[in-house]
Amino acid sequence: MIQRKQTLFLIELIFLGLSLLFVPCQTILTKTSSTNIYLMPLETFQSTTGHLAAVILNFIGIVLATFTIFSFKKRELQVKLCYAQLVLWLIVTAMMLVCPFVMQTDDILEVQKHYFIIAIGLFAVIAAYLAVHFIKKDIELLKSADRIR
Repeated sequence: MIQRKQTLFLIELIFLGLSLLFVPCQTILTKTSSTNIYLMPLETFQSTTGHLAAVILNFIGIVLATFTIFSFKKRELQVKLCYAQLVLWLIVTAMMLVCPFVMQTDDILEVQKHYFIIAIGLFAVIAAYLAVHFIKKDIELLKSADRIR
């Protein structure tokens, strides 16, 4: 299970999803201070539905990648789950780029986006694509071995 290349890419997806919890997505500048916003539920500011949806989709992506690793005997299901992860990570990346994560109030002067978080999302999309690619290579290898028998 762990020696397969696609498993390493799926583990990378898990780590990238977890890293989104600790890397700031946006910085909010107020009259008195600046606050970093992470992809976790907010305590000091009021979250938007876009932020809550991104948090939920990130959690679903982490759980889906973990489930995909342990369904290694069902390769066709793995391919479908990896495609679902690819779409999910595209949506999460687009949400982090477009959606504001806090409600605009009078105290907030400016909301600055961190574009490093977009790079993490794009790495996740690439990792999901490579996992699909290597799962398909395994399927083809097994089909060719079945033809030889």
